[in-house]
Amino acid sequence: MSKTYNHSLHVLYVVSFLAILLILFYPSEIFSFTNEPEIISSENPRAFVKNYSSYFDSDNNTIIVGSVAKSDYQDFPQSVLVGVKTHNNITNSNEIITEEPYNSILSKDNEPFPFKFKINSTIFPDAVNSEPFIFESRNASIPNTKLNTFTLEYPVIPQGNHKELYGNITNTSPIQLNNITLFAIVNDRNSTQIDSVKSVIPTLKPYQTLKFTFVPDTAIENNVYFYSCVGGDIDDMKINDFQIVSISSSKVLGYKFSSLIQIDYLNYNASGNQFSFTINNIYPYPGSLSLQLMPIQEEPVAISIDGLPVETVSARNEDNKTLLELSIPQGVHDIIISKIQE
Repeated sequence: MSKTYNHSLHVLYVVSFLAILLILFYPSEIFSFTNEPEIISSENPRAFVKNYSSYFDSDNNTIIVGSVAKSDYQDFPQSVLVGVKTHNNITNSNEIITEEPYNSILSKDNEPFPFKFKINSTIFPDAVNSEPFIFESRNASIPNTKLNTFTLEYPVIPQGNHKELYGNITNTSPIQLNNITLFAIVNDRNSTQIDSVKSVIPTLKPYQTLKFTFVPDTAIENNVYFYSCVGGDIDDMKINDFQIVSISSSKVLGYKFSSLIQIDYLNYNASGNQFSFTINNIYPYPGSLSLQLMPIQEEPVAISIDGLPVETVSARNEDNKTLLELSIPQGVHDIIISKIQE
């Protein structure tokens, strides 16, 4: 009994000594990826990488492009980070590099949105062989208002000497749009994604039209055949802030939502004294729409949702403002506020 115990103790000492040596001389291999979140393989993912490809640019950087989409198994809109695992040649450690897709919130099932990594090949020589994956996918935070009050006009076939794409963007609303990110997927003759492109427009005034340009990387420009999935991402306002719209020289309207809302149409009809929204409540439960009219509305306004009058509206007057509260169901709805006093 004593011999068995001593032998076991001796073995334990040897194993412990070897483990210490491994930790001292090979720390990166032992602790590789210890700080990464647990990657769970699931048959019902929140989001997924639809496709990807890689190439070296003219400066020998590794470029990894692809697109991500929300899974149809997931009811909630997703905020996503894309990751690639690669080895850092300087620190001799394994790392995960992350990037956000060009669209900040994925809401439609299986709709692709592009992403792009630009990685230093000297520091990360094996990055070109990395397969991008969903590093993080979580329910998008609310409230958040996304504006879709713009139109894009463009051909899908490239026009410039370097296979650029030229188009026009028009603001169709009475409010200024800020920090517009336009994006597109670049495809070759076989409909394979070979690049991701974006263009940023700082401001777009009400009803203004501006030109935009997409420029592919010079390393792949000879293979560019057409552009697809052209779109834009615009945040309307900060959380808990009212967006103010001037509807006349003496009247302004403010609005804010308590849910994740996409505004598809926004307009004031002066002749009818009515303000119109077409909105999409993306979250799968009702959200509130808060309105304020300044100065105070002496006569009650009339409000309808999808053509049906709202009989009971929570309204109160304070600080020279008329405050209104509405409950907005999930989905797309037309809201009309009429009898607005000038």
